[in-house]
Amino acid sequence: MSLKYKLPPGYEIREIPDAEFWDLWTRPAKKIFNDVSMFYRNAEVFTKQELAQQTKLRKEFPKTFKLNLGLYYKNKFVGWSWGFQEQATVYYMCNSAILPTHRKKGLYTCLMKEMINQAVKQGFTTIYSRHIMTNNDVIIPKLKYGFKITGFELNERFGTMVLLSYFKSKTQNDILDFRSGFRKPSKKIKKVFDI
Repeated sequence: MSLKYKLPPGYEIREIPDAEFWDLWTRPAKKIFNDVSMFYRNAEVFTKQELAQQTKLRKEFPKTFKLNLGLYYKNKFVGWSWGFQEQATVYYMCNSAILPTHRKKGLYTCLMKEMINQAVKQGFTTIYSRHIMTNNDVIIPKLKYGFKITGFELNERFGTMVLLSYFKSKTQNDILDFRSGFRKPSKKIKKVFDI
């Protein structure tokens, strides 16, 4: 798959440091996600002491690769995508959104491709994400790009979700197709598994 993409005129994608990014995306995210979902915030569930312990755990967690991308239209922040390293070679695309007036222009696909491009450059071999099962505006572009459904999850915060995974290696993709029963094992897979 080609990682090249072309943004419509007036749009650009910028990498944003954590200190700036959180203030940019959390305000519009509250509006976007509160309007359509029944998510809960940690502060509504956990005590102040538990929240403090969670903050401490996050600070003590080993340093990992993170990426915050902002989408701008004529220098105005109109969308985002962010994620982080979850395992040594696994990158988690955690959250993305485009403000409603900028949707249906292929912008999510551009953000997704830039995120994948950056993660692949870092050396990640598996990139995955979780989505509300009916979020076709995100699921369909990812499936078209080469993500595969690798699981389902009942999540206490977000409800029923689909897990999508992108494997950089053709062999990984072929193995997934074989394990799912979609394809017979190729010569390469037979060699990998000694069958």
